[in-house]
Amino acid sequence: MEEVSTIEQAVDQVSDKLEAPITGSSEASTKAKNAARPSSKSGTNKAGSASKAGAAKAIPASKKDIASKPSKPAAAPWTFPKTTLEEAIKIARAIEEQNAGNPMKPDMLAKAVGYNSVADWRFLDLLRAANQYGLVTGSGKISPVGLTQIGQDVVAPSAPTARPKALMAAFRSVEDFQKVEDFYNGKKLPEDEFFENNLYREFGIPRERVKSFIETFTSNLNYLHAFRPDRSGTGPVVTTEFRQREPDVSGIDDGGTGRQFLDTCFVMMPFGQWMDAYYREIFVPAIREAGLEPIRADELFSTGSVIEQIWEQISRAKVLLADLTGKNANVFYELGLAHAANKPVVFTTGDLEDVPFDLRHLRVAVYDIRDPAWGEKLRNTLSVYLKAAKADPGKSVPQPFRKQMAVAE
Repeated sequence: MEEVSTIEQAVDQVSDKLEAPITGSSEASTKAKNAARPSSKSGTNKAGSASKAGAAKAIPASKKDIASKPSKPAAAPWTFPKTTLEEAIKIARAIEEQNAGNPMKPDMLAKAVGYNSVADWRFLDLLRAANQYGLVTGSGKISPVGLTQIGQDVVAPSAPTARPKALMAAFRSVEDFQKVEDFYNGKKLPEDEFFENNLYREFGIPRERVKSFIETFTSNLNYLHAFRPDRSGTGPVVTTEFRQREPDVSGIDDGGTGRQFLDTCFVMMPFGQWMDAYYREIFVPAIREAGLEPIRADELFSTGSVIEQIWEQISRAKVLLADLTGKNANVFYELGLAHAANKPVVFTTGDLEDVPFDLRHLRVAVYDIRDPAWGEKLRNTLSVYLKAAKADPGKSVPQPFRKQMAVAE
């Protein structure tokens, strides 16, 4: 500190000499001033040095405090898929249809399911879900993505019972789903509030992910429920086993009429005694002969408003069938939604006058109930038309929407 003080004194003396001509102070006063300054300057200097030293020490202490603060913990990994089983099957189907079931490169797979980049977070979530359901192997980062045995049985089953069993196995591949299914086995799920609390407390589902879990879980139940022979019911019931659980529920091997195909055909038609009979005895067999699964609005059990459910089924359907007999307003409204979604539609009617003139150039199956064989003829015609619409959808879409369809592709 003496060395620093001496240097400071020297600087002050030089400064005083420079100031002397300006202030005009006497030599005595200058000497007195110089004599007085060292002690005060030294004191000031010591205080300043101490202050500087304190500041110098304060900086690393501050940095240390910041470093010692606990960092925000990383979010826990998702233990269940973010998407439904039905959505995740798109990955497996793309591999089967686009690459004959052989392992597929990630970039090709991404484009096959509608994404331009393998880095698209939507594709990554879908691929991660397919892995969690046990449908495929491979993260898609470097190695190709291939089908598992479960995935093969879902998209290309070798026996009628293979697909339902594979779907059940895929659902149970998710440990969280398996635990909740076992807990509520055979029981109706509780109301949202109680279900949410149980998921958080009993199964450790993070509170912020509970609603997402419920949405995915119940959607999967409804999807699996469609593949059961007995599809009656008004709410999600955790009876996902395909063997008999109750006296009134048949097993999958008992020749039931559960869902058979992944591709759906949404049927837009009036309801009523005769129309319901036409649907069961003519439309359903024709649709299944075309390799499609028939779905009608009164068979929907998912949550949401009726129009939301109808729009969802229209969007998912491979082909649609519309019976325009009687010019039913609801049917025409749903038809407008189908055209807006660029979906191929096959028409049928008991009177050609019920079909708008602008749509008569499309596939229209006209039936005459006065013909003794009208039912069989209509069934065969619809089967042919539906197969054609499935193979070449553009020809079953009106021209303006067909252009939009081409642009989208």
